[in-house]
Amino acid sequence: MGFKGIYYIRLFSYFRMPSSWLKIIAFYGLYLSARLGAEPEPIEGPPLLFTKDFIPAELQAGERFELSPLGHVVNFGYEFRLSSDFGEFDIRGIDMLAERVHEIAVLDKLEEISKTKAFTTSFSEALKDPVVKSWSVARRPISSVIRIPGGILRYLQGKFYQVKRGSEKVVAKTKRKRKSDADKEESENREKVDGTVKKVGTTTRKLSRRHFGFEKAKRAWARRLKVDPYSTNEYLQLGLERIAWASTVGSFAGEFGIPTNAVLSYTLQTQEMVWNQSATELERRNFVSLGNMGVEHSALLVFNDLGTYTLTEKTLIVLALENMEVEGRLSLVQLLMEAESRDEAQMMVKLVTMFGNYHRLVHPINCFSIRRGLAVAELGDGSMILPLALDYLHWTPEITDALLSDALVGEDRTLWIEGVASTIAKRRLEQCDWKLEENSSETFKWLATEL
Repeated sequence: MGFKGIYYIRLFSYFRMPSSWLKIIAFYGLYLSARLGAEPEPIEGPPLLFTKDFIPAELQAGERFELSPLGHVVNFGYEFRLSSDFGEFDIRGIDMLAERVHEIAVLDKLEEISKTKAFTTSFSEALKDPVVKSWSVARRPISSVIRIPGGILRYLQGKFYQVKRGSEKVVAKTKRKRKSDADKEESENREKVDGTVKKVGTTTRKLSRRHFGFEKAKRAWARRLKVDPYSTNEYLQLGLERIAWASTVGSFAGEFGIPTNAVLSYTLQTQEMVWNQSATELERRNFVSLGNMGVEHSALLVFNDLGTYTLTEKTLIVLALENMEVEGRLSLVQLLMEAESRDEAQMMVKLVTMFGNYHRLVHPINCFSIRRGLAVAELGDGSMILPLALDYLHWTPEITDALLSDALVGEDRTLWIEGVASTIAKRRLEQCDWKLEENSSETFKWLATEL
């Protein structure tokens, strides 16, 4: 007997019941039956993917590396194992894969350079210096695998927007100041930052204070090789530091052809800044800029000392925030300070970048707000934009709880994701009146070329 038949039998029985409390019980039974008969939300597991089906051929294999034939979706992001002659890497995201493949080409070139007589002589000369000698001992050994901690689910669950590590003081000064007050504050911040800026990086930052040419040489080689001088790739860091010591304390000045198959995934402005300005100069600039936005001094110190973000990423974030003089932008600072892992930090960098690109290339953002712990952009016409730095969106309880929550209800709401969504996810989003924009990075690149 079907559900409707059972329903009518129970309804008939209800009218035969003389007692009011029995009627209440009958109504409750009918309510439970209706609830149990409702269609449950679909649940999708993460897919197993063949990298040959969606990864460009030049990123799948080369003379010095090979990508695993299988890719995984972990916490809505692509994860790969990249094996190379310089070690193995666990990689999250196609952008990071492209960056690591380029870095392997650079390591190949640095290895070629290190075998020349000019380099060998210069580096041997540099190792006679006690500071360089102590550096060479401190820089070994290097971990063979860079592990990726999870954590993106914390953001979807709204757990980022909590009071920790001084971030409650981020938005303490949100009132707009007159230009004279801002100038005065900038001057004061410059005085404070000289004595309070924390170190970024490894032992080499301490050593560079005694050997001023080292850091500049390292950045110059990074620029020439088109790599990030603050990359988390330890093999690359060792290679850059070796050639920087050979160029400063030694006498190396070789001329070699440089790989040009890729550049940093950051904005051109960020690239130029990290190549041309010292770490101290970048830290000071970030410190002053955030201070002028209204971030409290104590929170600035917390931001400056965050180890989850590289200095390049911090600079990119600050530049993006500078270009968005939008109400509520300090709530983004509060969110990004709650990242507890590299995975979460990279996600926050992408979110801020997505907001910046949308504001510049698509439509001006009216204000930012935090709904259920998620950062959303509200436009002047009342519509809402929710960006999520996801490679592959599949329908899970976490997605259901977040996207179908009362906090995100709106007549005109659009979800922007970096990658693609499954068929089931697309259908459920449409049924729930969510608009979807996939491949946001490609969209922004196309829009930038149209300017």
